[in-house]
Amino acid sequence: MSLLSVRELSIALPKGADRALAVDGVNFEIEENRIVCLVGESGSGKSMIAHAILGLLPQGVKPVAGQIGFEGRDLLSLAPAEMKTLRGAGVAMIFQEPLTALNPLKKVGEQVAEAVRIHNPACPAATLTARVEELFIRVGLSDPARLRKSFPFQLSGGQRQRVMIAMALANSPKLLIADEPTTALDVTTQRQILDLIKELQATMGMGVLFITHDIGVVADIADRVVVLKGGQVVEQGDAANLLEAPRDSYTQMLLDAVPGRGSPRSGSLKAAPLLEVQALNKTFVTRQGLLEPPRRVIAADDVQLALREGETLAVVGESGSGKSTLARMVLRLVEPDNGDILWRGVKVRDMNRAALRQYRRKAQIVFQDPWSSLDPRLKIGESILRGPVAFGASRAEAARTARQWLERVGLGGQAFDRFPHEFSGGQRQRICIARALALDPELLIADEAVSALDVSVQSQVLELLAGLKADMGLSMLFITHDLRVAREIADRIIVMQKGRIVEQNTAADLFGNPTDPYTRNLLDAVPGRAFFDRRAGTPILRGAAT
Repeated sequence: MSLLSVRELSIALPKGADRALAVDGVNFEIEENRIVCLVGESGSGKSMIAHAILGLLPQGVKPVAGQIGFEGRDLLSLAPAEMKTLRGAGVAMIFQEPLTALNPLKKVGEQVAEAVRIHNPACPAATLTARVEELFIRVGLSDPARLRKSFPFQLSGGQRQRVMIAMALANSPKLLIADEPTTALDVTTQRQILDLIKELQATMGMGVLFITHDIGVVADIADRVVVLKGGQVVEQGDAANLLEAPRDSYTQMLLDAVPGRGSPRSGSLKAAPLLEVQALNKTFVTRQGLLEPPRRVIAADDVQLALREGETLAVVGESGSGKSTLARMVLRLVEPDNGDILWRGVKVRDMNRAALRQYRRKAQIVFQDPWSSLDPRLKIGESILRGPVAFGASRAEAARTARQWLERVGLGGQAFDRFPHEFSGGQRQRICIARALALDPELLIADEAVSALDVSVQSQVLELLAGLKADMGLSMLFITHDLRVAREIADRIIVMQKGRIVEQNTAADLFGNPTDPYTRNLLDAVPGRAFFDRRAGTPILRGAAT
């Protein structure tokens, strides 16, 4: 039986946008107790459809044609009061970024209780508390009595997402909309969230509209798939049939863009070490309260590694494993407690200010979020040329260098006079790469540089980095939580857990015969692993459980 029916839906964008319609004549249905995945790249209209269902479209964006049927009513014709009653009770939504969806000034238990109280104003306080703790237990949050008194910033990304799921389930909705709920999460946390949504959907008999750009996730969770491109449906059907034999070239492109399906690099380089890390340790100590003991987090525990000239070394692990802290210690953006960092045999910790400045010119970093990495007030050209100017180049010479790099990363010289907000996420990351390479570095540190990008854009950026590395002879320290990405680009891989290196090997040997249980857990959690193994006719991730 059809739970939600979308018929000929068209949504208009404000005047002056790149195109007139964000969504153009879309049709699909969600049946009771079924999971339908909307899949496509950024800008395909996925989130617009989700927001239209709940009447949450931004100002200036409005439906101009079609119907959205739910329980015999057209949601597009409901009055605001009726839509308010529907939200959270009939239809609930999990947003992509829980840290921005949750109120940072309110405890998470109070926020979940508020979701219950809106639809049940007379609910006693004691009943509300019990309901919140029951929901927390249901979504797998341990110690609910303590966690409900926590603020969002005190929780991990996976815990915050579980709180959002608890809030969505607070009033037992019939339809759950999940808008990219696992983007940028660790693969193990992503696996837990996907399994949780599937379990809750089966237990409660809900319909689920799951929005994602990752075909691997689709393969794990979907009953049916709707593929969107440029606001239009290019293909839809039963998940198993569509993924096994896609008819449209765009669907095939999304399948081909999933990283980590080729042969891993088979050998390590014999060149001299460029960067060495010896017995590095770092512990963060934070105060929890006046009467509570301080919290100690070990970010680096006797870390040892060597990066050779021309080599790509991937550092893989979950959030909190110490990956990003390691990258920042290499550049002395975070000072280690003890240990040594050697650059061509010279101790970085002993460098004076002038020497450290020259070292940082040769060792550049690209951060995870290109939006926060770029000054929104500066044009792109200005952001890039300031680096060479700071090291003695004239503005004219630096401007030429900036334009050359914009061409080289595929954006063209016309991007020089535009602002960051005029570019997509993938384009902004290319700009950050151009800015880093404009200083002609020998080492590029990529700190989760592709984790929040669409898989197709991710594939393009990885290809760009690999090409630039080959052309320039760059060495790369590549930080990621996704073994698929590490497999795509790395010569050697280091696996970190709770500040310790638990395994390191060539990419081929690590994937072919992982020795540590934690590595095998990471392999098991890769989304779509079973589907891609079956499609290839042989296990792609050989060390994973079958």
